[in-house]
Amino acid sequence: MSMTDLSGGAPDEGADAGLRDATSLGDYAYSRILEMMLAGQLQPGAMLQERRLAEMLAISRTPVREALGRLEAEALVVRTHGRAPVVCDVSVENYVMLLDMRRILEVEAAARATGHIEPEKAEAVVAAIDDLVKVDHPTPTQHWAVDEMVHGTIADAAGNPLVASTIRDLRRRTHIFNTARIPQRLMPGANEHLNLLRAVRGDDPELSRRLMGQHLDNVRDAIIDFLLGSRRS
Repeated sequence: MSMTDLSGGAPDEGADAGLRDATSLGDYAYSRILEMMLAGQLQPGAMLQERRLAEMLAISRTPVREALGRLEAEALVVRTHGRAPVVCDVSVENYVMLLDMRRILEVEAAARATGHIEPEKAEAVVAAIDDLVKVDHPTPTQHWAVDEMVHGTIADAAGNPLVASTIRDLRRRTHIFNTARIPQRLMPGANEHLNLLRAVRGDDPELSRRLMGQHLDNVRDAIIDFLLGSRRS
């Protein structure tokens, strides 16, 4: 199957021109390829050739190579035996399983971290959340940095480096679902993070466990809604 078949046709030049003006070419290539994957235009197993993607997007191969490297780091494409990368499974079912794994680990990590987070670290995370919500239009990078502070601080405080490392790997695989794709989660997520941090700073592991579970359930529901909407559009 050709890249043209997989992409659903040539890109919208008008819309893409605006996107190219607003971001770097590497970010533009990453966003365009990712959107095609999420929409099902690039199916699991499809081979991603730099030259054909560059021609499709009307850019050079360098930003395409950068974009493919980011997608590979996020486990969204895989390269075997030095061959061109191929698309991994980005189905709803796959992400439900990833989020279920996150829930199993992070709920327990929140309980174990309760009462073990250093006050200075907790205060720094709360300050970062407060600063984030004051920004009119935070970038996905700004949101991810704060989100990582929250979840990473809790994972580290749980006291098991292997669990913390696994949580970070799972979060990286769902990193694509940031505020650029589910912007409605920004404020609810910030409030959930603040409540969660208050619980983890306290002395009730069961409360921490319950709040982390509710938070991740809300994240899961928003991601599923986004994926189903992408498939329908």
